[in-house]
Amino acid sequence: MTFTFRAQVCRVLAGLVLLLFTAGEESHRKEEEQVDESKQEFVERFIEATERGDLDALAAMAHEDIIMEWPQSGERFRGRQNALAALRAQETKPEMAGEPRMIGAGDVWVMMVPLRYGDEIHHYVGVYELRDGKLGRATEYFGAPFPAQEFRAEFTEKD
Repeated sequence: MTFTFRAQVCRVLAGLVLLLFTAGEESHRKEEEQVDESKQEFVERFIEATERGDLDALAAMAHEDIIMEWPQSGERFRGRQNALAALRAQETKPEMAGEPRMIGAGDVWVMMVPLRYGDEIHHYVGVYELRDGKLGRATEYFGAPFPAQEFRAEFTEKD
């Protein structure tokens, strides 16, 4: 009888410990989600400022030591002033040509969206890394469309 009572007490205590542990995890998860939401909103505001050409807002949101990198052209702009000067110097300003898709967590966010450059549409992927509450690094890829290969046609879905 004593063994059964102890076993029941142990089961109840184990259940309570598990409940407390899980409740703490859930609370921690909710806090992380709130932090991620505010970081996502920050990146969205940065992108909106870029779209508007609001260099003052971009300057306030960019880390002093930001690195903006465009691997396809081999260009790297180090520092807030150089990054902003590169954006200011652009002759053709891209425009979003579709709905952006954003994924990420913590300090790393990725946005994908078709961009219109004059008459051309390019596929854009930007990897945004936050540091000290500001944008610390932006690595951006601009892909021109290319024709699908015939040998893959039977496996694909076409837009």
